[in-house]
Amino acid sequence: MPLFEHGDFLSKLTRVELKKHFQKKRMVRTLYLHGPLSIAEMAKYVEVSTPTMQGLLDELIEENIVKSLGAGSSKGGRRPTLYGLRRRAFYVLSIDIGTHATRFTIIDSANKKIIPVEEVPLLLNNDMDSVNKIYESAMVLVKNSKIKYEHILGVGIDMPGLVEREKGINHSLFNFEEPIAEIFSRLFDKPVVIENDAQAKALAEFRFGKAIGKKHVLVIQIGWGVGMGMILNGKPYYGARGFSGEFAHIPMVDEKGYLCSCGMRGCLETVSSGAALQRYAIEGINTGEMTLIQDMANGKTENITPRLILAAAQHGDQFAISIISKIGFDLGKGIASLIQILDPEMIILAGQIAGAGTYLITSINQGLQQYSFSIIREDTEITISELGDDSSLLGNVISLLEMIFES
Repeated sequence: MPLFEHGDFLSKLTRVELKKHFQKKRMVRTLYLHGPLSIAEMAKYVEVSTPTMQGLLDELIEENIVKSLGAGSSKGGRRPTLYGLRRRAFYVLSIDIGTHATRFTIIDSANKKIIPVEEVPLLLNNDMDSVNKIYESAMVLVKNSKIKYEHILGVGIDMPGLVEREKGINHSLFNFEEPIAEIFSRLFDKPVVIENDAQAKALAEFRFGKAIGKKHVLVIQIGWGVGMGMILNGKPYYGARGFSGEFAHIPMVDEKGYLCSCGMRGCLETVSSGAALQRYAIEGINTGEMTLIQDMANGKTENITPRLILAAAQHGDQFAISIISKIGFDLGKGIASLIQILDPEMIILAGQIAGAGTYLITSINQGLQQYSFSIIREDTEITISELGDDSSLLGNVISLLEMIFES
């Protein structure tokens, strides 16, 4: 009985077979999220008896999905046998769609990339041409990986915008008559889940990063734009329709501020993002600021990117440091409102601009000190993600597996 089949397969199973099928899926999910476990430990997660667990386990071993890992640590008695997923029990195609580039990789059941991440420059347009280019680039990656296509469970995709994950709709990008998840699912002939990019990072932090074991965590992504994913009461929080975390569009300046991509003026994203950093750099150069940025960009403003500005700061360029501090201070001002409303225990900074490290955190703290109550902020830890650029790609895998294992 193939564990990862989809479509009409389940409708052909008897009630007994269907029950066993979902129990085995829950076992695989448990081992993926928690790592090697004993039979007794798995039985608690899956809520079945030990004899039933042994029978299910034997089937998964026979199907080459699970393997015995030998004896674990003793807790006072006989050392229990541990079981875990095989290294390549399954694969997920993960796609991170960004504003200016899209990244692709294939990740296995041990969360290992089996092919290096490929980045394809692609300026997003809200049309089928962009969708087809993403699909075609992904299929080239799959072909180069030498993996049999039937061994790929599905496709996890994160993207910026207002994403309704359950409906497979992005109201900001690819908002066609047919949900974008269904379009991609038809193209790939696989299950597809779409996730907001910041929420994908939050999922990765919650399961495998700094948010493990935490109850109240905000994950703020600072790339070309700004996004936020939330862990509240020990669970990923999406809101009523999945739109929670639209932190980027809180008003920061008056109606005379910069025009935001959302159509309003003065949003936080216009003063605290990679796009704002780029704009500040170009404005400074045009007014005669002395900076390494101009030489590093070979005198061409089109070469000025957030990554280049961060590199200039790391070389000690004071102008680059000053504009990073500027966006950090305004970001701290915005975070002050979040802290006073949500009282998080930790805020994790992710995304390209988080690479500024202490330059960014120092200025964020300055904004917090000016705009928030000390008694509320003093126990909130602000830290940088250790998952790096791969966090969205990893979050996509988690999101897809949750959908497959729970459906």
